[in-house]
Amino acid sequence: MNNKLFTGIIIITAIALTGIIITQFFWVKDALKTKNEQFNQNTHLGLKRVVNQLMTLQRDSLTAKEHQNCSESENYHTRFIKSLDQGLLKRMINSEFKNLELCKVYYFGIYDKDTHEFVILSDSSNVYELLHSEHKATISCVFQKDQYVLVVYFPLQHVFVFNNMQLYVSLSGIFMLIVIAGFWLTAHSFLKQKKLSEMKTDFVNNMTHELKTPIATISISSEMLKKKEVQQYQDRVDKYAHIIFIENERLKHQVDSVLQVAVLERKNYELKLIKLNIHELIEQATYRFELAVTERNGFVKKRLNAANNIIFADANHLANVLNNLLDNAIKYSPESPEITISTHSNKKGIFITVEDRGIGIEHDQLKNVFKQFHRVSTGDLHDVKGFGLGLYYVKSIVAAHKGTITVKSTIGKGSSFTVFFPLK
Repeated sequence: MNNKLFTGIIIITAIALTGIIITQFFWVKDALKTKNEQFNQNTHLGLKRVVNQLMTLQRDSLTAKEHQNCSESENYHTRFIKSLDQGLLKRMINSEFKNLELCKVYYFGIYDKDTHEFVILSDSSNVYELLHSEHKATISCVFQKDQYVLVVYFPLQHVFVFNNMQLYVSLSGIFMLIVIAGFWLTAHSFLKQKKLSEMKTDFVNNMTHELKTPIATISISSEMLKKKEVQQYQDRVDKYAHIIFIENERLKHQVDSVLQVAVLERKNYELKLIKLNIHELIEQATYRFELAVTERNGFVKKRLNAANNIIFADANHLANVLNNLLDNAIKYSPESPEITISTHSNKKGIFITVEDRGIGIEHDQLKNVFKQFHRVSTGDLHDVKGFGLGLYYVKSIVAAHKGTITVKSTIGKGSSFTVFFPLK
């Protein structure tokens, strides 16, 4: 996919997703606000009904004579309010609030508007909250000015309102998380596929370069051997024959690297576990590389100290693991290679360490060295030979043997790969 098109899709999707999240947030906010306003209206309606019941109760208790005497009626209104039974008032409020499905946890009281002194108070610790509560209703009397106020305070009003909206808020949040997770997974998958595509393109380009070089060299050497003037000199024949042999081995090694990973990709291989002497296998592996190392004025040092050097493993795959580690150590030693391969063991298994004094690996690249197609480069695309498959193969085979592999490296001082194989 075109980089600009891919970036455009990600940006447009991200903007759209952000818009949806913001819209959803304001929708939830408005819904909570509407629910809270509805709660306030129902509370006001409930208090008005309670006040009407109180006034009806007061009128029923007045005598005809008291109806004719305003002064006595005023005194009676005050006496009526002050003589109200708190339990009766609570039952009235409970009944109305229950019908209106309001919060069950509340405090109530009746106070004088002029003095702000409570005539009835359900809880003395909530005086301030009750005086400043928005839920109140004046207890009106036709015989005098409005003097008393019925008030309630809900300490858990916001919690109650939110709980009534909890299902919708929760579902909204869950769906938003699903959308965000889906977007993240899609973007992550796109980025991963894009990176993998770039790595495969780099792999194909690199493989073409790597295969063309030995093929061209073999072709030129073969043509030289055909010439009669060359055939007359044995030293020249030997020289070109040796070049063909070396380049053929190089070509074989490159093809083997690709085939090894192809086997892993098919995931249909079976390990043929047999009893192996790991030290003998190391001796065979180092023998193969000693000539190439010696020609560059280097050396391969062996410190085979494992007390228990017998394991059950697949001989071919284990040999390939050792070959890849040694080849990797030589490739990243630009000057005279100094390779050390050592072993030690404990009760659980055997440790094999391949250490070089090469260029080392950047710390931020250590986590990627075992990934498929990844190659540690020193600048130029083809400055280090290989396809970036060796360490991927090594880790896969080690894991198939229930083992582990770790790497330590310091720039300019070299790298150390340690493989652990369990005894059982």
